[in-house]
Amino acid sequence: MEALRLKDYRTKLNMSQREVSAALNITQAYYWKWEKGKSYPNAEQIMMLCDIFHCTPNDLFGFYGDFKVLMNNLDK
Repeated sequence: MEALRLKDYRTKLNMSQREVSAALNITQAYYWKWEKGKSYPNAEQIMMLCDIFHCTPNDLFGFYGDFKVLMNNLDK
């Protein structure tokens, strides 16, 4: 699994890892692992991240465009 685009969104909002981790009520070290792709947030934490970063789960995972078109291209 690829690393989520957490750092992109965090820096866009000029937030530190400490600020994001505090908003999620987790340690900064735990959040750091997410940014580095060493571990991953659960579904509830992903939704919390989306609220913080004002984005969708697809944005965090880097899925863009029409999802159906993307899936159809996999069959080619």
